Amino acid sequence: MGAEDEGDVMGSEPVAGSRILSEQNGEAARQRLRAMTVSHRRAQRLANARMGVSVLLAAAGLLTVFLPGLTVAVTVLGGVWAVAHSVGLTSWESSEARRAALLQESFDVRLFRLEWNGAMAGSPPSPQLISSLGRRFTGDEAELRDYYEIPELPHPYDVLACQQQNLGWGARVRRRYARTVLASLLAWLGLGLVVGLSTGMSVLDLLLLWYVPSLGAVMMGVEVCRTQWEVIKDRERVLELLEARVAAGGDPGALLVFARQVQDVIFQSRQRHTRVPGWFFRRFKSADRADFQAAMRDLQSVVARIAPQPG
Repeated sequence: MGAEDEGDVMGSEPVAGSRILSEQNGEAARQRLRAMTVSHRRAQRLANARMGVSVLLAAAGLLTVFLPGLTVAVTVLGGVWAVAHSVGLTSWESSEARRAALLQESFDVRLFRLEWNGAMAGSPPSPQLISSLGRRFTGDEAELRDYYEIPELPHPYDVLACQQQNLGWGARVRRRYARTVLASLLAWLGLGLVVGLSTGMSVLDLLLLWYVPSLGAVMMGVEVCRTQWEVIKDRERVLELLEARVAAGGDPGALLVFARQVQDVIFQSRQRHTRVPGWFFRRFKSADRADFQAAMRDLQSVVARIAPQPG
């Protein structure tokens, strides 16, 4: 199958009901979800490992305040880790995040029956890769069911509903995570000043004992905040356009062309940064789901007013 054949050719005929609700739970779709989940978890493990080592080195910097004999070793390790972080580890994680984004794009394109944009994404994931990663899935199969929680909507409004959920929910989770990381980063930097002032450290000692060992964590925190805010800005901009387009209605074929453009933005935002940690997402999932179910009910009422009724 060629790169342009990953999805079925976009049609322009409206469909009374959404086949997405059933097809997303079919074995072919679930296999893609398994592969996607495995790849996302790999990227998250790399991110967690980077953060874990960075936090340990930052904590070691605090330890040197009380054990000065460790100062040289911790300072050198902190500097080496910062270099390794900037030179190779970030690109390794980014490569895994891109593969996960490609697998998720493959799932979406098949489900939405959009054309694969080879100019944007390159070649789609091979069946061998999907099968290989899918076999490594060890999670709860129930978590793969009903990936998109949308109401019964005519095509292509069902596709736009999935994209609205993607854009809105993703922006909310990323904003919350970016704020948490930023608050933690500022708290750590502020704590360093408090410790330095209370112990009478010189500026040089403060830099060597506190900030150099934590440089990797600081760099990672800044990177997370920067990329997440860029993604949030893009997603919210396109979400506003999508909601206006749905409210205006129009030819189904034109709506599908617009959906393909929206999908490009979603793909770009996914490959830019690893997903937020799973535990963080689950912590707020119930409240977020309730809010977005309300948004879907509102969307359903809008579509009921503007979409042509069968018969």
